Amino acid sequence: MPNGPKQLSKLLSNSLSKTLTCYYPWAGSLKDNDTIECDDSGAEFLEVQINSPMDKVAYHPDSNVKDLTFPKGVPWANSVDRALTVAQLSHFDCGGIALSVCMSHKVGDASSVHCFLRDWAALTRSSNTIRPSPYFVEDSILPSPIGPLVYPVHGSNMDKCVQKRFHFSSTKISALKSSIAVQNATSNEAVSALLYKCAAFSATATNSGSFKRSQLIQFSDLRAMISPRLSPNSIGNLLTMFSSPIYDNEEDLKLPELVTHIRTSKNNLSTRKNVEENELAIEMLDANRTGESIFHKRKCDMYVSSNLCKFPLLQDLDFGFGKPIGASIAKGPFNKVMFLMRTYDGGIEALVNLDEQEMSVFEHDEQLLEFATLTAH
Repeated sequence: MPNGPKQLSKLLSNSLSKTLTCYYPWAGSLKDNDTIECDDSGAEFLEVQINSPMDKVAYHPDSNVKDLTFPKGVPWANSVDRALTVAQLSHFDCGGIALSVCMSHKVGDASSVHCFLRDWAALTRSSNTIRPSPYFVEDSILPSPIGPLVYPVHGSNMDKCVQKRFHFSSTKISALKSSIAVQNATSNEAVSALLYKCAAFSATATNSGSFKRSQLIQFSDLRAMISPRLSPNSIGNLLTMFSSPIYDNEEDLKLPELVTHIRTSKNNLSTRKNVEENELAIEMLDANRTGESIFHKRKCDMYVSSNLCKFPLLQDLDFGFGKPIGASIAKGPFNKVMFLMRTYDGGIEALVNLDEQEMSVFEHDEQLLEFATLTAH
């Protein structure tokens, strides 16, 4: 590890600059909330001192304390006021560090960000690393419509929302799948179904016991689903989505049925033309035309489960200082969102964003706590 904070900061900022020469659109600026201008505006690299030992933040149950390491003032909305890439190096009193990155979804999805962070880490470890070669797909897969496309700016709805983290050990995941008794249920199917069911029941409990219509949405990577297959280093928003039915009453929310519905919807992607019939793109274009929020026509509560387990963040992101003790996502940007991340022990950590009242019910759900533990790190 470099001697002293100044050397460390210089090393990271220099390697970030080198990485951005390959990921040049991410050093550009956003024009009209729609187009990336490759004008070399650059990224922001911030440095802060946190007057606390690292363990007081890393293992604190209050996620707001954890968010001290996240760049301040970075808008979750599709804003044109900040750089597309913002990084923050946080120094702790004990000598530990945290590295946080906020990137606009305009320039890429989770797979794209993982490629960028992996390459930045590699260039930090060794300046002799082979130059990264990201492939910018641009409009070649999902063409933009002819004419102006100015997507409306939608702010965050996190004002009265909290994030809490729940750990599912590999043993508990196996027990959960056994209890659901659906053949070959995947960990993602089982955990997403349980989280969604408990969240929907929490919404009912805080709504005077009246069930609120709801639906579960999940995303799927297009890279391996289209022909010819795209390389893993393809950069862009190469996603589609699949969704459960809209559930009208509590009796529909049984785990075996939920898992079956999730699997059926996902399997339907294999029979769909995932470019021409891209459900996510269709929803986005409709929001652009109407000026309404995405999914507004569904007229129900939308829960989103985003599975990040396939991205080995803990294993890949060694900047030359050893593997990180943990990786996480800051609170935001939307309510009713669940992120699933792989842990060192082969389990899953779920980061759940819910309204404060609903979370107060959710975190005490007996069925949830049978398989998950509320974590402080």
